[in-house]
Amino acid sequence: MIEDELVKIWQSSSNQERIKFEKSKLMIELQSSLGRLYRWWKYLELVEVISATICILSFGFIAYWAPFTTTKIASVLLIIFSINILLQVLGIKKIKPNDLEENYLEYLKKTMKYLNAQKKLLETSVYWVVLPIYPILLLFFIGFWHIPAKRYVIVITFLVAIGLGVYGYFLNKKRVKNEINPRLERVDKLIETLRN
Repeated sequence: MIEDELVKIWQSSSNQERIKFEKSKLMIELQSSLGRLYRWWKYLELVEVISATICILSFGFIAYWAPFTTTKIASVLLIIFSINILLQVLGIKKIKPNDLEENYLEYLKKTMKYLNAQKKLLETSVYWVVLPIYPILLLFFIGFWHIPAKRYVIVITFLVAIGLGVYGYFLNKKRVKNEINPRLERVDKLIETLRN
């Protein structure tokens, strides 16, 4: 009964009303889809802030107390490295669009810019996160290499760092492919729909 009445209302409404309804429906679907991505990115920001704080404090302590000059230099470089990662991740926050306070088209353009920034950050993370850490770790452990018992720990730590770098690279590629690219396509499709 209610469905029949809804069908009659739908059929009796003008094309303009139907278009408005379709736009609203698409925007609600997009908001729902983006909500999960925003929550994930917020979680990533929180993890980065906590990690960077721990790194800065611990390597600050090591830089002060370490007996080897190379370890001190590497500790300072790791502090700078942690701050750089933190700034890169938190820098995207400035681009994030506010809720639908503007018109649909402006909101979608800002969303597109935000998603592209996330995509670029994840795709290029191998260059500004993974590759710079290896020479710094090497410099950090050079001072301990003359101690035979520490060599195994150094080699294992370096292999774990390489494994984590490879894992992070493929995880970021998967995240871009499965999470960000479909949303970019949906936003682009919605922009085209609104322009038409």
